[in-house]
Amino acid sequence: MGILPSSQFPLLVVLNPHSGTKQSLDQFNTVIQPALAKANRNYTLIESTTQGHAQDYFLTNIKPILTDLVQSLTTTITSFAHDASNNSILPSSATLQVMVLGGDGTVHEIVNGVLRGVEGTPFASEQFRPRIEFALIPMGTGNAIATSLGITGVQDALDRFLAGRAVPLRVMTVSTRFKDANAVSDSSNNSNNNNKGWVPRVYTVVVNSFGLHCATVYDSDAFRHLGNERFRMAAMKNVENLKQYKGQISIYGDVQTYDRTAKSLAAISSLDATKPTTVLPGPFTYMLLTKQAFLEPGFRPTPLAGTSDEWMDLLAVQNVGQAEIMAMFDGTSTGEHIGLETVEYLKVKALELETPEKGRLCIDGEFMDTEAGAEGAVRIEMEEKKDVQLFYVYA
Repeated sequence: MGILPSSQFPLLVVLNPHSGTKQSLDQFNTVIQPALAKANRNYTLIESTTQGHAQDYFLTNIKPILTDLVQSLTTTITSFAHDASNNSILPSSATLQVMVLGGDGTVHEIVNGVLRGVEGTPFASEQFRPRIEFALIPMGTGNAIATSLGITGVQDALDRFLAGRAVPLRVMTVSTRFKDANAVSDSSNNSNNNNKGWVPRVYTVVVNSFGLHCATVYDSDAFRHLGNERFRMAAMKNVENLKQYKGQISIYGDVQTYDRTAKSLAAISSLDATKPTTVLPGPFTYMLLTKQAFLEPGFRPTPLAGTSDEWMDLLAVQNVGQAEIMAMFDGTSTGEHIGLETVEYLKVKALELETPEKGRLCIDGEFMDTEAGAEGAVRIEMEEKKDVQLFYVYA
């Protein structure tokens, strides 16, 4: 196919020249390229020129990329697409390395492009399941994943890649209801809950939010020229005009809730998977659901979150004023805010958000408009399917 370089561990380098302070190309030329040459690593360079480019590239090319990869691992296969049913001639898995010079948004695009590209095909199945390993060179604005893993900069990220230790990068799924009440989603067998009537819309690896956080990210685009400072400026704007966002969160499956007195998590087991384990009635001043402890350096809203664990960390603040929300922000640099009485902190497997009026969700920096009522509800859950949990990150 010619897409991949000739190597035992094929490497694609995805470079977003517009991320963060727009230093990706310079860092590639001065640091990354010489280091790869010294390590005798071949690579294919993909430059992401516009928003959505990386997602479109992998959506279009992931099948030929994997075909190329499989053909490089076996000499007996002539057509992966035709012979995928013959398990005896296929490797059970293959590793594709993807180095990202960009931010969390670029990772989000690649994850969604890969998963949409292999969905319903033999390119991710019991017979063959690829392993996608990310080397994250933090060149974005927030760099939530890299910061949460303790990656301090370009050289540190490069050293971790060359050392070769990868941990799971767990994926969440955002679903909405089928308009056809008789339709059944492919995800209906997910054990978190009876998912009948839900269809996956997008996959997410960093954060999903509602309320003030979502409004902050949305408004921050006007301050993009300020770099990380744009989030603080947008947050102050929204605190000054503080709103309460009507909605109800129903949490399904097992839950761990933070006990402020014991300063530890207490488990709550689900007795009936079809009924909520607990409900937060709202309205919400601030709500986010994450897989990462940090969303940017110095901002640690979910300090107990784990990139590789099987939980989503939910931070919720219901119906408070400016003083209370500022007190929460004051504690986010250390994580001490989860001890405040106004802050609810839980580890969850699945939740549903229903709003009485149209609203907006932030999903890894992108936005989804929601409809009012039960038909407009959104479900977010830890994805259990092995055909989705394909991703790893060098740590």
